[in-house]
Amino acid sequence: MIRKVELADKKQIELLGQELNADYAKLFDLTELLKYQYTRFYVWEESKQIVGFIHANVFFEDGDIINIVVAKNYRRKKIGTQLFNYLLANNPIKNLTLEVNINNQKAITFYQKQGLEVLTIRKNYYPDGDGYLMGRKYEK
Repeated sequence: MIRKVELADKKQIELLGQELNADYAKLFDLTELLKYQYTRFYVWEESKQIVGFIHANVFFEDGDIINIVVAKNYRRKKIGTQLFNYLLANNPIKNLTLEVNINNQKAITFYQKQGLEVLTIRKNYYPDGDGYLMGRKYEK
């Protein structure tokens, strides 16, 4: 089931976020994020356990995906795709962008399946190398 994140989810979000970055809790404070009207944060919950989430910033018709993660045991079950589609269906996004490490081929392939294209390379965007800026325009 997809739903909006709640402050009570903070601990589970921080644990799952560590699959993206060991310092996730230091980088993304859910309490602070939820203060901003442009933050969009949706979770996939099964049996009261959060197994995936998508975090994006939406400014008018522009969306920027900050993080999307699905727990390892739940991958390849279309959870990421459904979270992605839910974000688009519930926000007036016409222009969507995100950054991804050029070495993260699984994520790049996932985003390409969602119709995103590489727009440019961001040199030294990540501590271990370059990043792609990927994006797509939508008609709404």
